[in-house]
Amino acid sequence: MTKKASLVALVVGTILLMTNQFDALFGHAQLRIVPAILTYCVPYVVFILGNKS
Repeated sequence: MTKKASLVALVVGTILLMTNQFDALFGHAQLRIVPAILTYCVPYVVFILGNKS
C-alpha cells in the first residue's frame, strides 16, 4: 500500500504543485518550500487514511 500511496502522492502532488506555485516554477516568484513539501504529504496521508480498514 505504501508504493501505491507514494505513486498517488507523486501524481496528485505534482499537479497541485504546478497549480499552486505556477509562478514560482515558470515565472519569477520565489518557491515556497514548506507548502511545496506539504503538497506531496497531504495526498499521501489522505490515501493512507482513506484505505484503513
